Amino acid sequence: MNLDKEEILNFETHAHEWWNDRGPYKILHKLNPLRLKFITDRITLDGITVLDIGCGGGLLAEEMAKKGASVTGIDASKKTISVAKKHAQESKLKIDYQCITLNEYIEKTRKKFDCVICYELIEHVPDPQKLLEDINIISKNNSTLFLSTINRNIQSFIFAKILAEYFLKIIPKGTHKYEKFVKPSELSETLEGLSYNIEEITGMIFNPLIFDFELSSFTNINYFLYAKKNKK
Repeated sequence: MNLDKEEILNFETHAHEWWNDRGPYKILHKLNPLRLKFITDRITLDGITVLDIGCGGGLLAEEMAKKGASVTGIDASKKTISVAKKHAQESKLKIDYQCITLNEYIEKTRKKFDCVICYELIEHVPDPQKLLEDINIISKNNSTLFLSTINRNIQSFIFAKILAEYFLKIIPKGTHKYEKFVKPSELSETLEGLSYNIEEITGMIFNPLIFDFELSSFTNINYFLYAKKNKK
């Protein structure tokens, strides 16, 4: 099973705080508009099927559902999925949330998706390559993939790990493990081997002048990847 139980326990601890925009996930609330825009500037969500892997409390899943997508959200944290289901119900949104790993989901269904979202997840699993292989299995031919993660270098260690967790305290301590950070070249190599075209790799930075996040050519810390699956 491609999950880290220690990581799951860490997220379970803060599960009740998912929709608190001033709580442990305040950074994700701040990021959410940009995460959504990176998708909607490149594809139309209305009428397509989307799988949100590691959906958390549903911050992005709900926004995609509002845009007309048929969204399935999966997460290995039972408490997190419970929070996501409750909030979607309160928001009168129809989203198929399931407490399940991607491996388990593949075993129980033959469904394939038009679009797969894998934001801020790959740096939390024991085997990133297996995750990408499973994404390939669950994706239709000519589907799209949107992924975000953290580069692995001294800058990302300082800013995404040390400063973010221990000094600025914008994310909970223990959220990230540096050795699990992934270089863009590593992602590209694996995805190209699975017959994906890498359409775009774009960095993301915090702009203190507008006190918000924006896309950038600087990919040394956080970055987005957009890929299309070729028909074999």
